[in-house]
Amino acid sequence: MSIISEMYPVPAEIKKLHVFLGDWDVEGTIKTGGNTMRLEGKWSFSIAAGGWGLKSANKFEVEELGTYELDNLFGFDKETGKLHIYSITNMAETHDHTAAWSDRNTLKGEYDGLKDGKKFREDFTIKLVSPEEITIDYVEKVNGQIDSIMNVKLRK
Repeated sequence: MSIISEMYPVPAEIKKLHVFLGDWDVEGTIKTGGNTMRLEGKWSFSIAAGGWGLKSANKFEVEELGTYELDNLFGFDKETGKLHIYSITNMAETHDHTAAWSDRNTLKGEYDGLKDGKKFREDFTIKLVSPEEITIDYVEKVNGQIDSIMNVKLRK
């Protein structure tokens, strides 16, 4: 009889995410409503589901807004070939993003849903700059208009 790890080996798409593992210092900005606010905090990544995924916990202090918290669960759907990033925040957000590697160092994702009953879209790009630096750019749109832009750097 085969063991589970032989029957279901961790796919390359998930192994690529292992570069995120560990604790990161985060700094960046959020632009919304004509304001640009600085943020800083921590982002920690660990293994989930026996290596088939990652989980992350983020906690940022955002200038003028206070504490922003975000938890993510990263997984791979072998049927569709897509990565999923399920996110929950303390700003009443719950999103199931889909993502794919556009090149060796760039993960691009998206989410379509509703925000306050209006059409909502989130696009993000995660760039592996080096083993010690990652950049993440988020653009959120409501009814096709930019609502917010977040740019952050993660450093070990």
